[in-house]
Amino acid sequence: MKKIPNLDHYALFADVFRYPETRLEPYTENLLNAVVKIFPDKSQEILAVFKLQTGMSIGEQQEYYLKTFDVQAVCSLDIGYLLFGEDYKRAQLLVNLQKEHQRAKVDCGGELADHLPNILALLTKAAGKDFAEELGFIILIPAIKFMLVKMKHVNNYYKIFLNVLLYFLEADFKGENMEEYAIPDQLLQESNEFLFPAPKNIICEMGCKQKSF
Repeated sequence: MKKIPNLDHYALFADVFRYPETRLEPYTENLLNAVVKIFPDKSQEILAVFKLQTGMSIGEQQEYYLKTFDVQAVCSLDIGYLLFGEDYKRAQLLVNLQKEHQRAKVDCGGELADHLPNILALLTKAAGKDFAEELGFIILIPAIKFMLVKMKHVNNYYKIFLNVLLYFLEADFKGENMEEYAIPDQLLQESNEFLFPAPKNIICEMGCKQKSF
């Protein structure tokens, strides 16, 4: 099994994308500290979010989250839905992801297996480099790109988190020998509700091909 690089920073991203049961500033500050060490040129973007959050009450932070991802949502945090909508391929992805969550002992809480924070948490506990590469390159990178397209005309601090997350993902996951499985950028249209179909249906078929999913 190929050795996996340290992906602990994705646990910090998972924290900032969860519903704020408590104030977000400590989680944003933890992420800021990691960004300063790894990609200092991106630290000012996270610092700006931290300063904005300090002026918000917990209720305001919760309302902000709900307006972004739930009530009158700008976009969904459920990655499978972003890729497939309610097509059966999403159900297949959910089943395969749930198996991986159970294997890695990731607690999904009250959310589904394809919820972005849950997938990011899974990424930090990936069993091997091949699995992490598939999860990062084939699933997360196109989904995050699509989220950013959906939020293109929105002034929202979660867009900053997504931009920095994409920067990390593209640095960590180059998709060597996986280019044919990538979702073409021309499918990333703001008017699209979800991305479908994926080339060769590879995302939903990974389990059948005896890959990590």
